[in-house]
Amino acid sequence: MNNPWSDIATPSREFNVRLVSDKHPLKLYWGKDVRGGYLFIVQFSEEATPDKKMLPELSGIRIAVAPAPDCCRLVLLLNETPNWELFKSLCVDLIYASENSSNHSEAVNIIIRRLLRWHEFLKREKLHLLSPEAIKGLIGELLFMKNVLVPQFGWSESISFWKGPLGAPQDFAVYDTAVEVKAQSGSSKPYIQISSLEQMEAQLPEFYLIVNTLATINPEHDEAFSLNSLIADTRKELSTTDDMTKDLFESLIFQAGYIHLDHYDTPSYRCVASQTFYVSDDFPRLMVGTVPNGITKASYQISLDSCMPFEKELIFSQTEGEQ
Repeated sequence: MNNPWSDIATPSREFNVRLVSDKHPLKLYWGKDVRGGYLFIVQFSEEATPDKKMLPELSGIRIAVAPAPDCCRLVLLLNETPNWELFKSLCVDLIYASENSSNHSEAVNIIIRRLLRWHEFLKREKLHLLSPEAIKGLIGELLFMKNVLVPQFGWSESISFWKGPLGAPQDFAVYDTAVEVKAQSGSSKPYIQISSLEQMEAQLPEFYLIVNTLATINPEHDEAFSLNSLIADTRKELSTTDDMTKDLFESLIFQAGYIHLDHYDTPSYRCVASQTFYVSDDFPRLMVGTVPNGITKASYQISLDSCMPFEKELIFSQTEGEQ
């Protein structure tokens, strides 16, 4: 991971800074103080100044609001420079989360809300990276939402249908239809991994299984995307939606275990196929009521070939306003 503070000289007084980007709606700076401490500075108009009571306490990081000529600054100071990698991840997360804001007040509010989420994250004992399987799973859910739900329902409703990060048995609940989304890598014997007995037992009248096949490709390919780039693109598309929709999306990806880390810039994928299966009574699966007494938990694999007789177009059984 590149250290953005390494080429900033330690000043003899106050601090030295370097602009992060001239395209962001706020002026953001990497900086060093007279002790060589690492700073991240957010500069904004006076009318966007947040209430100091709103600022969370972050483990290992000091936060202050400081007035400046004709503006105000939010200053983050890392207490111990050896922890710069996690600090950089926090700063980059703030940059990306607020880069599509329409004004200073909106951008500052987003940054404060992100800091509150980081407050919860930093209370954990250690940083937990998403596993390769979890990365592909999250990618699969995002692709389904962007490619299938949004064209029909728009962003606000589509995000409200997303239940997977909240621990629901299926990833999406679209009115009377449950949808479980899986992502698998192409192989000679493709299969999908089922993590529980409840996962293939929907509580809604209709139930579909979506399987996205992802291929690892060169990041320079026109259709290549990583988890980071897919979420960045989603945030851009959400830039014209209401704050509630943006907040819900940010909350859900956080619940899914995602924060922006350079680690998620790779690998790069391309979706080479997407298949839809209707889960009927005779679909190959295990459920709570179909296993012997005494078995309470199970994870298993389903051969993709065995699903082929159940391939069917996805049709939602009910739309808003229907009785």
